[in-house]
Amino acid sequence: MIRKKWGGFLNVIQLGPFLLNFQLIIFIMSTLMGYLALKYRLTKANVEGNISEKFITALFIGFLTWKFSLVIFDPVSVIQYPASLLFFSGGTKGLWLAIVISIIFLWMRSRKDGSSILMNLDIMSTGWIVGSSTYHLLLLTLDSPNVLFHSLYISLMVGLLIILYKNKKALGNPIVLNQLVIWFSLGMIGIFFAVKERIYLIFSFSKEQIIFFVIFIIALLVGNALEKKKVEVI
Repeated sequence: MIRKKWGGFLNVIQLGPFLLNFQLIIFIMSTLMGYLALKYRLTKANVEGNISEKFITALFIGFLTWKFSLVIFDPVSVIQYPASLLFFSGGTKGLWLAIVISIIFLWMRSRKDGSSILMNLDIMSTGWIVGSSTYHLLLLTLDSPNVLFHSLYISLMVGLLIILYKNKKALGNPIVLNQLVIWFSLGMIGIFFAVKERIYLIFSFSKEQIIFFVIFIIALLVGNALEKKKVEVI
């Protein structure tokens, strides 16, 4: 029995007595891969202590926020159909809310344990690259209308992962992190041309592309400042 469609493929289907939520399964698998990646990053950088513990907590908080944000963004549906909390989430808005809350939690924990913000950003980047790549790889097998978009995204993430791997011992290097932001934002500007039914904001650029363009410019300015500082130190 079909329950609902999501992103071009079935979100929830019934197989006998079981209900399978593909969106939830994909999210869990992607999160697991992201966590394993950041653990690997910590091991290769010879970081002491159980720093990964706070990331587990952040992921758990983020998951609960994303899952139950439906109460915030669609309270009427939750009131009418309470079981919807089991099968659906807050969607894209809920995901962004989860990311913001998780980042705030990590910032507070980092201040408490005295760990470097740049180091935490580096670890988060590793988890995000691998986790989001897994997410789009799984969507690639299910979301046929946007095959090109998912394929290009995965290719971009592989490139960013290579940059991180080449600098695996330089944990928290601001220049490397800034390079990731530059290439990610530049890549996303191009990748969004592959999205079908884009809504144009300025000329042939969508809202997302404009946002990534602004991020790209800011990252370039930050990169120039870092290079000048590096030269002065030398």
